Amino acid sequence: MAEGLPDPVVPADAYDEAYYREWAMGYAEYNADPGAPIHGTYAYALQRARLAAGETLVDVGTGRGELLALAMQSGAARAVGLEYSEAAVALARQTVAAHGVGAEVLLADARAVPLPDATADLVTMLDVVEHLSPEELHRALGEARRILKPGGRLLAHTFPNRLVYDVTYRLQRLAVPGRARRWPKEPRGEVEKSMHVNEQTRGSLARALRDAGFGQVEVAFGELILDQIVPLEDARARTLVHRLAAHRLTRPLGRADLWASGLA
Repeated sequence: MAEGLPDPVVPADAYDEAYYREWAMGYAEYNADPGAPIHGTYAYALQRARLAAGETLVDVGTGRGELLALAMQSGAARAVGLEYSEAAVALARQTVAAHGVGAEVLLADARAVPLPDATADLVTMLDVVEHLSPEELHRALGEARRILKPGGRLLAHTFPNRLVYDVTYRLQRLAVPGRARRWPKEPRGEVEKSMHVNEQTRGSLARALRDAGFGQVEVAFGELILDQIVPLEDARARTLVHRLAAHRLTRPLGRADLWASGLA
């Protein structure tokens, strides 16, 4: 725990090695070989963030550290990963060593980053937002803004878009007789229920960035479509999720992830 701050809402030891090997994005590729080609979402994130050669990246909640390795391979001058999970720190250090890069991995709380002001050109938060309470997120975003150089960039990814669970799933469950008996009342799995303490919508995530002082805030829907929350036998319901995702007006009810950016 960072000195002077309350205990994290989700304790660090909840993120054990099993979590990173069984749940976190890209675990299959990582388990095959920590030095193997990295899950494509990380490359997409760096492309979306417009990482340029010679820049400094700080990755908040770096997990197994794949983004650090890829950033260094892509020309970053420096890449620093922050994690409050000791298990994640150990895995991330193994990852950067396996890829032969000189990235740094620090055991640190996102609410109190041990880096000077104006350190980074780019701060990333991939699948971190939903794991922080609103107060924790506000502090973490404030720290991200502090360590960014003037005009520096923040890129965040979060999953799920809360509307897919709280609106799309629930309305489909109640719309057809018999579904309420067949479909679970709560679509979230145990990991989500215990760790997702602050799921977002497009509007709420934009407000969080603006409240932390970021400018030129943009929040866009990703490409993920979470049709697997619908029971397999209900093919019509799964088809509807895809139809919702395909149209601009109903996209908030079908797209399952969000990308957010802002300038310091």
